[in-house]
Amino acid sequence: MGFTGVTVAQTATKSPSKALADLLISDSKGSELQLEVRQMPLAQVIDSVARKTKVPIHYSVLPEGLVTATCVGTSLKQVLECLLNRRADLIVRYPRNPAKDDSKGQVAEAWILGSKLDSASSLANCQATAGSMANTGGITGNGSLVFGDNQQDTEAEPDLTDELLKTAQSKNPAERAEAIGALLADGREGDPGVKAALEQALNDQDANVRAQAISSLAHREGSGANGAIQQALQDPSVDVRMMAVDGISDDIPMLQQAINDSDETVRSLAAAKLEQLTQGNEANK
Repeated sequence: MGFTGVTVAQTATKSPSKALADLLISDSKGSELQLEVRQMPLAQVIDSVARKTKVPIHYSVLPEGLVTATCVGTSLKQVLECLLNRRADLIVRYPRNPAKDDSKGQVAEAWILGSKLDSASSLANCQATAGSMANTGGITGNGSLVFGDNQQDTEAEPDLTDELLKTAQSKNPAERAEAIGALLADGREGDPGVKAALEQALNDQDANVRAQAISSLAHREGSGANGAIQQALQDPSVDVRMMAVDGISDDIPMLQQAINDSDETVRSLAAAKLEQLTQGNEANK
């Protein structure tokens, strides 16, 4: 029997536990998915899920620290929503022509975006409870997702900027994309060389590199990256345009432009961000 949207998590104890990320996929009705995570960085968990499901999952900024959780659902979207606990925007694309034996609601591609994340919430210990769940498949209970701040090692982290800048020039596009993405968090603040590398990567032949570049540049430069975002909104790659919309902080005209994008996922994200921004402006009046 399948379960719908049930979330159960355990808080991390003081005693060390072995890192774990295990996704079980059953043949039961509803294509039940069960994800168990123990003391792992969220990025590693998402990469593991993507490999197991063979569904591309794109992300830019994620909460730091270690996560411990168990998420059960009838679709990958439900499991990812449980894992993220609404601390990031989740946009999914469904198959245009799903196979007859595919269960309803399965995902073809997903984007996890950093719109709802900030440095304070991503670094702090955070426990978010899901509240009392209705009886579903014979299971009731409370759910919680715990992000633990991993600060056992107080030594200063090494400066990786020069190494990342070198890797950003690699002939391997996957290595370039990884380095460009890492410059967001690990690049020296205010370093003109980092900004130049990100701006150069905006014109990379590889779409994933361009997507990482606009994401890193937008989150590092804020409104100073609006010109680059405007350019990225015209990119032929949906991934790049998604990251461009994610990088828009308070520019209503650009969001209105993105609402008319040819891709439904881009339009959906732009509409959600525009609604959130206009509601915030009304509340501040």
